[in-house]
Amino acid sequence: MIETYILQNLVAFADSGTLVAASEIVNVTQPSLTRSLQKLEDILGVQLFDRTKNTISLNQTGRLAVDYARRIIALQNEMENEVLDFYNKTREIKIASIAPMPLYVLTQKFNKTFPKTKITGQVKNENDELFSLLEKDKAQIIITTINRSDERFFATEIFEEHLKVLLPKSHSLANRKSVKLKELAGETFIMLSELGFWSNAVKHAIPDAKFIEQDDITDLRDIIAYSTLPAFATDYSEQADHLPALKKTNRVAVPIEDEEVNVKFYAVCRVEMMKQLNSVRKQP
Repeated sequence: MIETYILQNLVAFADSGTLVAASEIVNVTQPSLTRSLQKLEDILGVQLFDRTKNTISLNQTGRLAVDYARRIIALQNEMENEVLDFYNKTREIKIASIAPMPLYVLTQKFNKTFPKTKITGQVKNENDELFSLLEKDKAQIIITTINRSDERFFATEIFEEHLKVLLPKSHSLANRKSVKLKELAGETFIMLSELGFWSNAVKHAIPDAKFIEQDDITDLRDIIAYSTLPAFATDYSEQADHLPALKKTNRVAVPIEDEEVNVKFYAVCRVEMMKQLNSVRKQP
């Protein structure tokens, strides 16, 4: 059987005209390229090149072989594209995330890249739970704060996200450049109920605080716009317009210093799905 790389080497030689140029095109050494072309002649049992002391060129049989090589490579590419397209049309990709915003961003990119594929998502609170879903194939992609790649899993960074506290301008901390979570002790906050790991992070780090949770983002926006209760946002949630614009409210966004709420998110999948994830990640 003729391996694809041999056909690619043959086409590269035909296009470039020299072994040196062809080896640069396919990114192999010249001796490796020469051996692959000799191997092709051995497999076919015919001579494809006219050789002199200093030159090598395709003969008539070689030019016929090049024509077939181009068609085989094109057909192989067509097969890969058509099979992948069919696969994407008939499957569901389940994404589980440690936080809502990276899930929102990645889902939008998947919908744009694979518009015929059903994309579903869920938010979980713990990284261990996410990896369990991936292990059991109950999620094809997870978004986590852990960068874990091995022979089974591929991981790639999505973005960083930084938590802020939305304070009324009259609040004693409103003029600060940044605050620590412990400085917000005793406050009553309004927040979404499904925030993934963010919920645990702030609840564990802010002493004696109370949290009023809302299931609906519209209700949350209204309360933030018309109340003085502190709330939370991130640099991404502000950009995505999930919250009312600060200039339309009597609030300021103060960055939070704590390391656990300034995080990098990673998308993790099985290595078999690496190609699809990379194509999505490159979307603007």
